[in-house]
Amino acid sequence: MAVKLMHYWTVIPSENHAYADFIINEFIPGINGLGMQTVAGWSVIVGSYSEVILEAVSEDLDQMEAALKSEEYRHLKSDLLNFIKNYKTKILVPLKKDQDYSVDYGADTIKFNQVWDVITREKDDFKKYRQFVKNEYYPVLEKIGVTIASEWEVLIGDGPRTICEGRVNDVGSLISGLQGAGFRKVKDKLKTLVENYESRILSFHIRRQSDGASESYQIMDD
Repeated sequence: MAVKLMHYWTVIPSENHAYADFIINEFIPGINGLGMQTVAGWSVIVGSYSEVILEAVSEDLDQMEAALKSEEYRHLKSDLLNFIKNYKTKILVPLKKDQDYSVDYGADTIKFNQVWDVITREKDDFKKYRQFVKNEYYPVLEKIGVTIASEWEVLIGDGPRTICEGRVNDVGSLISGLQGAGFRKVKDKLKTLVENYESRILSFHIRRQSDGASESYQIMDD
């Protein structure tokens, strides 16, 4: 079961170059050396939130807990704070324990992430919500080019508790689809079943490149 560690921060403008050097040469290798795989870093291009989101995946909670408790992680985090502000983290677990989650992204991948809290005031509220997203909401997202990579629950951290991770290859088509009547209709219905809805469009800030034998990372908007 993949468990995800999300880092959120804003880069101090005067530290841009030092930040880039530290992230690529120290922070990411250090995180990976603790048994967590850095998947990608993202810039928020539409939607309000932290400037940068860095995601790392671990095989299970025990492995992640051991990494986060290590002295090396504490040193990495302390050094990172020299270059950023508004730092926070979240730990995410999949809503479906048996889901097949891919950590591989295409070179043109854009993320469309949505977050919300499910309304559960009545006995059958969650069941109605699950039926709706499975049979109506997610199929419409697929039609406008959004692949549902995963549904996550925020185990530790603030904000809405459910994260729908969507991936697209063409931001222009995404915007067109989001403006369409079909999406607006199901989104309005979704909002009768959830609260605290937010959405964000993300583009690569850090991209992982792998040739099978080795991997490297590149800051895209340095």
